[in-house]
Amino acid sequence: MVVIESSKTSTYSLEKSIRYRLFLVVIPMMMVLIVLVHQSVHLLVDGLIVDRLKQDSESLISSLVKKEKGWELDQRYLPHVYQRVKSGHYYLLQWQDNLVRSRSLWDKEVDVSTFKPGDTEAYLYHDIADEHWVIHKQEFIKDDQSFSLWVMEDIAQIEDKQADYGYMLLLVFVAFIAVFVFWQRRALQTGFARLEPVHRAINSNRISGALDFPEQIPVEIKPLVDSITLLVERSSDQVARSRMSVGNLAHELKRPLQELHIITATVGDEVVKERLQRVSANLQSRIEAELRRARISGSPMPGNLFSFEEELPHLQQLLNRVHHRDIEFDTQITQQQIPFDRDDMIELFGNLLDNAWKYAATRVVLWAGNQGAQWTIKVEDDGPGISSEEIQRANLRGVRIDEEPSRDGDGLGLSICQSIVDSYNGSISFSRSELGGLMVEITLRNLRISPAF
Repeated sequence: MVVIESSKTSTYSLEKSIRYRLFLVVIPMMMVLIVLVHQSVHLLVDGLIVDRLKQDSESLISSLVKKEKGWELDQRYLPHVYQRVKSGHYYLLQWQDNLVRSRSLWDKEVDVSTFKPGDTEAYLYHDIADEHWVIHKQEFIKDDQSFSLWVMEDIAQIEDKQADYGYMLLLVFVAFIAVFVFWQRRALQTGFARLEPVHRAINSNRISGALDFPEQIPVEIKPLVDSITLLVERSSDQVARSRMSVGNLAHELKRPLQELHIITATVGDEVVKERLQRVSANLQSRIEAELRRARISGSPMPGNLFSFEEELPHLQQLLNRVHHRDIEFDTQITQQQIPFDRDDMIELFGNLLDNAWKYAATRVVLWAGNQGAQWTIKVEDDGPGISSEEIQRANLRGVRIDEEPSRDGDGLGLSICQSIVDSYNGSISFSRSELGGLMVEITLRNLRISPAF
């Protein structure tokens, strides 16, 4: 089936729209996932450190003993890490006006009032120099004495490693997005490729003349395919009924026309008789033209394209029989098939050749060729032709030359041709043929097969 491209070219792409929507969904989800992973790792690390600090605080409380000089920490039971200077593990023990510092603090001045809350109530944060502490605070009473204990660990190196892991995670995220974009593009292209058989059935069926969809059709477009099939079938039936009705009407009008001939013969007034004969002849001509048109058009076949090789011999035989004469018919065709609807082209060529057959002396020539999407059709005969004034008037004003009183025509053929040409955004012009008669030149443009999915 030939699809006429709209004058407003659509730039909307369903595939790009789906890709864009998927991208808008995946990117925020991945960003939220990265934040959740990063925050979860951060909380997990802090939780493990705090658990260790709690164990150390239990050891410190156990090593706290009361002697004659007061409370002291028995260094034998303390983890060695608190004895090494700037080890990253520290503690502060406070009671009344006393404050005990771990040897690892060395000369660091620490004000416990500057400790800021952590991620949870279980620990605190403090920045000092180039270190970042996680602090566990514990209040306890021993031998009726209240104590405050702060156990601290520097996590700056851990946070640096965590930042490195974060950058690695970001690189993985970028790589995942690249793979995802590539995958979804391939997946969508593969999915839309499943529509290609449907596209070919609609747009490229040049042989069978029928709309033959594949058996396996995606369920998403099955209603659309069913609607197209039903529409084509109904259109075919309507066109067939319309053409049959035209033929039947023309046949039915023959009897009243015969009665009009009889009545005309009995009229005594010569002026009235002449007018009636003129009207009768005009009606007879139009009826015969409609009958020829119905015979030339034949049965409609929606979706089929016009083939010169198949159709022209039939038209030549039919026109010779209709006009009771054998005309030498020469054809110059660059391609055996023209990418336009068969029914329209049969009607177009039928009327053009019918007009040429009517006025030709012995010869009619048909030329058809294309340049890209534009087709040019020329029909000329060796008949009497028309004058230069008539040609100029027909070309400039669009006058139907077969409606001129000076020509013995039915006034319908070229009018039908003009309607068909207009429907294909084409043009029609008249000139004198080198054979001596009339040459009709038609150009059909802006009709293209739509691109594949």
